[in-house]
Amino acid sequence: MDRVRVGFIGLGGICRDRHVPGLRRIPGVEIVAVANSTRESSERAAAEFEISNVCDRWEDVIARDEVDAVFIGTWPYMHRDMSIAALKAGKHVFCQARMAMDYTQAKEMHEAAQKSGRVAMVCPVPIGLTKDSTILRYVNSGRLGEVRLVRVQSMSSVFADRGTPMTWRKDHRLSGLNTFTLGMYIEVIHRWFGWTKTVSAMMQMFVKERTDTSGERVAVEIPDQILFNTELENGIPVQYVISAAVHHGTDHVAIHGSDWTLQYEVNEDVLYGAGPGEHMGSATLGTDNDYDIANWPVERDFIDAIREGKEYHPNFYDGMKYMQVIQAVYDSAREGRTIELA
Repeated sequence: MDRVRVGFIGLGGICRDRHVPGLRRIPGVEIVAVANSTRESSERAAAEFEISNVCDRWEDVIARDEVDAVFIGTWPYMHRDMSIAALKAGKHVFCQARMAMDYTQAKEMHEAAQKSGRVAMVCPVPIGLTKDSTILRYVNSGRLGEVRLVRVQSMSSVFADRGTPMTWRKDHRLSGLNTFTLGMYIEVIHRWFGWTKTVSAMMQMFVKERTDTSGERVAVEIPDQILFNTELENGIPVQYVISAAVHHGTDHVAIHGSDWTLQYEVNEDVLYGAGPGEHMGSATLGTDNDYDIANWPVERDFIDAIREGKEYHPNFYDGMKYMQVIQAVYDSAREGRTIELA
C-alpha cells in the first residue's frame, strides 16, 4: 500500500506536536479526516492542518471508505470502543497511551487486533528510548554480571497540595486504573528485562476528594502513591515507588548487577554507571545506535508495518501486558496478597 490515508479522532496535544508532523514527513501519507470533541474544535484542527473532511462523530471517521488507518488521541476511557470499532471496520489503529481503562479492556483490544489482522500499535513511552540500546548492551554483554535488583522511582509534587484540582489523569472516569507514570515505567521495564510474573502492592490516598474541571467535588479513586514489588519471569526483582504527593522527588531507574551498577536519570536523560568502589560516571558502552528522540520515528514504524509488514512495538499485546500489571497492582493492594500473573 503506497498511499496511506489517515483519520484522527482527538487531534490535540501530542497528536499536534508529534504525530501530525511525523506523518507529514512520510511520502504517500495523507491526513484526510478529523473528529474532535466539538465541531468547532474539529474545524480549527482541519483548517490548521489542511484536512479535507470534518466529522461530527468519531464513528464517522471510521466509516469513511478513504480512511485506511485511524489515530486515536482521546483519553483512555474511549480507547477500547474506538479501537475495536476501527479494527472491525478493517482499519489499522494507532492508539495513544495509556492503552485502556483496565486489563479487561486491554485484553478485548488485543483479541480484536488478532482477529482483524490489522496493524494495532500503542504510542510508546519516550522514557528511556534514547538509552535503550546502551542499556541492552550492558545487560546482554554480561558487563553488569548477574542483575540482582532493579529499582524504579518516580516522584513528584503534582498532587501534594490538598487544594490541587483534579485533572483527567487523576479522574478514574477518564483514566481508569492508570496512575501517573505507573504504566510508563512498567512498559520500560518490560522493554529492558521481559514480562512481570508476580506483583505485591500497597497504595495510599492522602486526599479523598478533589474538584474536577466542572467545579464539582468528586471522590478520588486513583491513589496518590503506590509502592510495589515485582518479580519478572526471569527472576529479577523490581521495586517501584510511584508518588505524586511528595516534594523534592526525582525520577530514576537503578539497575544493580553483581559486577556493575547502572543508574538512568530520567529528567536529565543521562545514564551513569560504576563498578565496585568506583564513582558514578557516564555509561557509554557502544552508543552509536542510540535512539534519536528529536526525530521520533514512531509514525514511520506504524506506516512501515502497514506497507511492508515490518515488526513494530509496542503492539496491542505489549500494551495488554503492562495493563495486566497495573490491574495486578490494584488487585494486590485491595486484597492484601501477592498476585501471580497468568
